[in-house]
Amino acid sequence: MSSSPPRIFVTGVSGYVGGHMMGRLLKKHPEWHIAVLVRDQAQKAIVLGRWPQLEAVIGDLDNSALMIKEGSKADAVLQTASADHNSGVVSLIQGLNQRQPTPGYLIHIGGTGILHDTPNGFGQPSDKIYHDTTDLAEITSFPVEGHLHRDVDLAILEAQKRLNVPTAILSPPLVHGVGKGPIKTRSIQIPAMAEAILKRGKGFQILEGRNIWDHVHVDDLSEAFILLAEEALKPNGGNAQWGDEGYYFAEAGEFKWGEVSEAISKIMTDEGLIKAAEVDKVSIAEAAAMHPWAPIIWGGNARSRSDRLHTLGWKPQGPSLYESLPSMIKEEVKTLGTQSSRLSFDK
Repeated sequence: MSSSPPRIFVTGVSGYVGGHMMGRLLKKHPEWHIAVLVRDQAQKAIVLGRWPQLEAVIGDLDNSALMIKEGSKADAVLQTASADHNSGVVSLIQGLNQRQPTPGYLIHIGGTGILHDTPNGFGQPSDKIYHDTTDLAEITSFPVEGHLHRDVDLAILEAQKRLNVPTAILSPPLVHGVGKGPIKTRSIQIPAMAEAILKRGKGFQILEGRNIWDHVHVDDLSEAFILLAEEALKPNGGNAQWGDEGYYFAEAGEFKWGEVSEAISKIMTDEGLIKAAEVDKVSIAEAAAMHPWAPIIWGGNARSRSDRLHTLGWKPQGPSLYESLPSMIKEEVKTLGTQSSRLSFDK
């Protein structure tokens, strides 16, 4: 990379992960020149009000010409806005290909929803654990049908090879913790469940509730993005792996959904938010009536292991999922109905 300050382009700074990460990134690397994508003047005012040292670029991932332009100027792009915006990510790769004298790096947020499986039925555990090392060939060969985010992952892998752009897909599991970004502080799966429990006045689990997911604190996920960005700015991409091998999980532990629902219900009961800590077993149809994506986000399994990040020295140090729950529930009560629970893969 050049001797001038590295230029980093970040999408998703108005979101939960990107907004939280930005605070940590600026504290760790105040010397970097960071440009961020914001949707409009209102977002620009909020973001620059928090971080006046940033350069704000108004637009969105739908603006292909803008994505190509910003990609062409960046040493690295941290794409945290969406795991499911095909054209936007490909446009960024096209732009990174135009960077001189060598292409820039893309670090894209995916998600372990791609691993969703129910071999023993909804609410039942799966023994299958995917490692981002030994199981890479299987992960990158999933069919698009039935695997969330796979269409975009596939587009990235094809474009990076065709355009000779080093890319990394960083796929987190359930992300927990209250975000510290300037706009969105709310994750998806836990807040959506907490909201549903508040509305129905009672906890619930899908069938037996023994299905297993992984989790990571938003602090630790932020550090994973920063770590990969640091490697990208080293000669030849540092010790990280890119392209066909550039696939990273970011899990810090796992849990059963029924146990999490019990914990949420107990906290809410103790706080006087609901009357009893009992947890009902609900059917797929009943869960889907609470949230259209309930079978996937609460009813199946998605088990991963972050071998590649650990090899790079990533060590999760944030609070555990259960330690995060009280503050997340407090935040949910405060923000109920004011932050969208729309998932990135909603069409």
